[in-house]
Amino acid sequence: MMLKIAVTGIIVAIASFSTKAQAPADSLFIVTYTTGPSWDQNKGTDEQIHFKEHGARLGQLRKDGVIKFGARYADKGIVVISAATSAAAKEIVLADPAVVNKLFSADVQKLNIFYSGCLEKLSNLDLLERN
Repeated sequence: MMLKIAVTGIIVAIASFSTKAQAPADSLFIVTYTTGPSWDQNKGTDEQIHFKEHGARLGQLRKDGVIKFGARYADKGIVVISAATSAAAKEIVLADPAVVNKLFSADVQKLNIFYSGCLEKLSNLDLLERN
């Protein structure tokens, strides 16, 4: 009887460890946004159709902790998001009304960190004090 209980305990422990080991860890993905075919060159950014919905979507993802970082450079925008899989990351991005309606094109790539660090948003005052 004791042997049966011990074996059952070992099996449960192995199954529990195995399940935890197979559970996907959060991964980071970089999303690069570029203007899509629906972008109207004759209108400003805030005048673009679906732009406000895009901003609201990104704001909600940020509140939910999905977006870890965001920035603009040149004529592109980027966000770093957390998702369990590449498919999950693409599902998040493809649900954006601005992507669905081709205001933006979005490229999703797995991000492999080779140098970790910390990013902060600096105010203009902070930048002046550092110089």
